[in-house]
Amino acid sequence: MNSTNSSKRVILYNVLFLISFVVTVIVSATMEREYLIYTCPVVIIILLLKYINITKKKADPLFILALIALLGINFFSFYSFKDYFVLITILTSTYLLFFAFILKKYLNKGKLKSVLSLSVILGFLLVGYVIFAVVELLIDHIPDYNLFYVFLCALCLFIYSITFAVIYINDNYENGTTLLASGVSSIFHIGLSPINEYYYFNETFTVLIIICHFLSIYLFMSFITKAEIIDPKDAKEKYV
Repeated sequence: MNSTNSSKRVILYNVLFLISFVVTVIVSATMEREYLIYTCPVVIIILLLKYINITKKKADPLFILALIALLGINFFSFYSFKDYFVLITILTSTYLLFFAFILKKYLNKGKLKSVLSLSVILGFLLVGYVIFAVVELLIDHIPDYNLFYVFLCALCLFIYSITFAVIYINDNYENGTTLLASGVSSIFHIGLSPINEYYYFNETFTVLIIICHFLSIYLFMSFITKAEIIDPKDAKEKYV
């Protein structure tokens, strides 16, 4: 009976998430961005309630704190991105580090050496170059006193990118592709957001940022709540 009720609540939260997500995308495409202050937090709160309902007492405090940080990011980004840029970058760096720490237990020590192949190293360099290119593009448009926070956020994004990439490459989990999609969405919306604010504003960019932003959170939550090891023998190995 409890299992049935829990399943019904999960379905309810999925429906509520879909509705709030679609409404937020429509608002971003048809109305002033200020209205996103009211719709974006609703999406995050629904995801938080769904996560607590799924995990119950096993909920990871770091993920809950990350969602709280994301609530702040959503509010300050659409209230006044430039005025609260420092706070936004600090909160973004914080939630990225929380995500990386959450993923730490999914890193398999026994297979980390396999990551050190030429193709993988080139992939890491490519991600690093993309992040560097975005930072370089923004340097001339962001006040000097904010540059430290730009580099801090870029570093945290790189750390998170390496973490989810290693987990995906090791291929220990059936839904590793879900984590990869989440990570790529994070890189996209975090890189595009300051470009949209400081370099070239476009309403289409805002819509894409919103879509990737919430998909990255939803897919990340999906991974950490459903991750299953492909080979049962791997469960006996020691994790980092």
